[in-house]
Amino acid sequence: MYMKTKVSDGILTLFPEGHVDSKNARDFDRDVMEAMDSAPDASVVIDVDKLEYVSSAGLRVLMKVMRRTKGPLKVINASPEVYEIFEVTGFSEMMDVTKRP
Repeated sequence: MYMKTKVSDGILTLFPEGHVDSKNARDFDRDVMEAMDSAPDASVVIDVDKLEYVSSAGLRVLMKVMRRTKGPLKVINASPEVYEIFEVTGFSEMMDVTKRP
């Protein structure tokens, strides 16, 4: 799992890539929290365009982000497979999750 970040106009955008699962969820959590600490007043958008898979361990990290973020958490550019994971788990009802155009 690799993740880039960008802060612009009060928005912190996270770009996770590959798989987020039990093997790397702790690293994902650490990276996300460090990014949020570096932009404490920013709203958070997670661009999952290059995310291929997210397990329950990765979803727990997103739940933590959702609790901590200011304003609604947006998850954008989900592939059909990743969107289905959000939908089946009910996360698409807790977060603003949109599919890739």
